[in-house]
Amino acid sequence: MNELKPQEDRDVRVSMGFVNIVKNMYKIPMRPMYNLHTLNAQKSFDLEPPYIVLANHVNTFDPILISLMHKQHIHWVAADTLFRNRFLRYAMRKLIGSISKSKSRSDYYTIKQITESIKKGWIVGMFPEGQRTWDGRSLPLFFATAKLVRMLKVPVVICTLKGGYHTLPRWASKRRRGKLTIEYQDPIMPEEFAKMKVSEIDAMLTDRISYDAYEFQRENKILFKSDARAEFVEHVLYICPECGKMATLRSLGNDVSCTSCGYTATMDIYGFFEYEEGEEGYETVADWNSWQQKKLEERVSQGFWKDEEFIFPGDQVKVFEGYREKRMKVRGSAEINMTIKGLQMTQKGEITFFPFSEIESLAVAMQRNLEFYHNNIMYRFKFPAPRSSAFKYLAVYEAISNSTL
Repeated sequence: MNELKPQEDRDVRVSMGFVNIVKNMYKIPMRPMYNLHTLNAQKSFDLEPPYIVLANHVNTFDPILISLMHKQHIHWVAADTLFRNRFLRYAMRKLIGSISKSKSRSDYYTIKQITESIKKGWIVGMFPEGQRTWDGRSLPLFFATAKLVRMLKVPVVICTLKGGYHTLPRWASKRRRGKLTIEYQDPIMPEEFAKMKVSEIDAMLTDRISYDAYEFQRENKILFKSDARAEFVEHVLYICPECGKMATLRSLGNDVSCTSCGYTATMDIYGFFEYEEGEEGYETVADWNSWQQKKLEERVSQGFWKDEEFIFPGDQVKVFEGYREKRMKVRGSAEINMTIKGLQMTQKGEITFFPFSEIESLAVAMQRNLEFYHNNIMYRFKFPAPRSSAFKYLAVYEAISNSTL
C-alpha cells in the first residue's frame, strides 16, 4: 500500500448557538414528517457525558433524526464524502463538530479526533456498520469499533431506528409516510466490558445492534403510504429469479419486472412482494438480495464468466479524482465495464484497466457513486442515469474477493 498523504488540519469545534438554532428550526417540521418517536430514552438522556452513541444505519437522515430527539449534542463521525464541499466542511467541522472518516480505510486522524472529543467531555456518535443497509438487514460491524470502545472506557449508548428503512430505503428516491421509532437500550457502563476481550465486545455489540427491518414489519405491520413503493428497487436487485439474467430488472410504481422474461413482483403497502397466482418469488428485498449474492458466488466459483468477458452491460458515468476530503476534480465522461479481473474505463477511445488486486476500499457512496482507491488516488464513478445500479458492481467485487480468500 502506498504511504498516505499528509492530512490538512482537522480541528473539530462546535457552536452550540448554531446547533440550537438548527435543532429548533428542524425539530418542529421533521418530527411529524417522519412520525418520529423515542422509546426507553430517559436513562440515556440522563447520562452524563462523555459517552459513545452507536446506532444501526438505515436512512439518509439517521444522524439528523437521532440528534433532533437526543437531549444533548452528538458529534457524529461522518464519511469524508460530505466534507469535500468547502462550505459543508466548514459547517460540519467548525459549527456542529462532526468528525470525518474515510470509507473502508483505517484512519489515525479519525481515532485521534474521537479520543480528543471524549477527553473534552463530548458525546461521539458512530454507525459501526460503516454504511447504510441496502436491504433492511444489519451489516457486519467494523471490528475496530470494539477496540475503540475498550480503549475509551466510557459508557456506550445503543439506539435502534425501527421503521427507518421502510421510511426511506437506500434504493428509493422518495420518503414514505409511516412511523419511525428510535428505541434506546440501557447504557452499557465501562465496568461491564472492562474485563472482556475485544472479540467478546464485538460479539456483544453485534448482538445488540443487529436489526432486521422485515422481521420488525412482520410483527408490527406499519403501513407506509406511497404510490411508488417499488420505484428504483433495481438499484439493489439486479438478477432476475426467473431467467437469471443480470441488469434486466426495471421498476415502475409498485412493480418491478424483468425486461427479458416478463417476471413481475408487486410491492404491497407493508413493503413485501406479492405475485400473481401461479408465480413464485421472494417475499422481501432482503431475501431476494441474499439469493442473488449466493448466485453470484456460485457463478464466480464455477467460472461462469471468461476473464475478458463483460459481466453485464456497461454504464455511462462521470469520472472524478481526488483524495479523502480534498475537492474532487472532474475528469469527464466515460463508459465503465466489469470483468472477473477488474474494472475497465473507456474514455475518448482510451482504455484504462483497474485490476481488483490493485483496488482498495471499493464502496458505494450515497446511492449512485462508485468509489475506490488505486495507486493512492480516489476515483469516483458517478452514475447520472437514475436507474443505473452502482451496487451491482460492489456485489460482484465482493463475490470475487470472497472467492479468493
